[in-house]
Amino acid sequence: MGKIDKKIKGSPEVLAYLFLEKSNPKMKKLYCYLLLLLGFAAVAQKDYFISDTDTVRCFNISYKLTSQSYLASVNYTDTNQDNMRIEDKAYLASITSFYKNGVHIDRIPQVADKPKSYVKWAERVVDGKLKVNFYHSEMTTYGNMSFNHGGAVTTGITKFFIKMPDGTFYDIRKNSDLKKHIVPYLSSCPEFVAAFKGKFEEDYDTFTKMIALYNSLCK
Repeated sequence: MGKIDKKIKGSPEVLAYLFLEKSNPKMKKLYCYLLLLLGFAAVAQKDYFISDTDTVRCFNISYKLTSQSYLASVNYTDTNQDNMRIEDKAYLASITSFYKNGVHIDRIPQVADKPKSYVKWAERVVDGKLKVNFYHSEMTTYGNMSFNHGGAVTTGITKFFIKMPDGTFYDIRKNSDLKKHIVPYLSSCPEFVAAFKGKFEEDYDTFTKMIALYNSLCK
């Protein structure tokens, strides 16, 4: 194998090229294979989570929640391929967002106007200057069959919130939030007013398209 001058400076691509040029054919094949594997690893590295102090890029991220939806633990594989586990309560409390497989999951308040209350973790369905989060969960319970109360009852929880640039959350399905806060904010952007021809409605499709339009026009 050829000797490489350790003082050579340049980009990784240039150094790799010089190294391969001075290697025998068998070593060239081996190093090309290794470079290919490294390329796949770089592409696969898509997960990360954000805390108040840093952004941690990683693989295979997963987390567990308490009954109040607070983080109980976070597991991931770091960039050195070490398996990591976070259980420190203070650090867990500082985590605000996860990104996995192309999906953002954000911490939102259980009640929009009570940011210090219990929390939920909701998918970010619109990203940009204005962010929209959506969460829906259903639970089915059954009556006591022995007393002829065997009918199934399904209850659901839906959170459909918008996060403003200053961090304030508003409940999109709450008419007072929509009329008092959201619509006036959107209407303050002339470009959006000129382009938007629909109605200010709270249904999922209409609202998410409306906010995506706003984000594309108003900076």
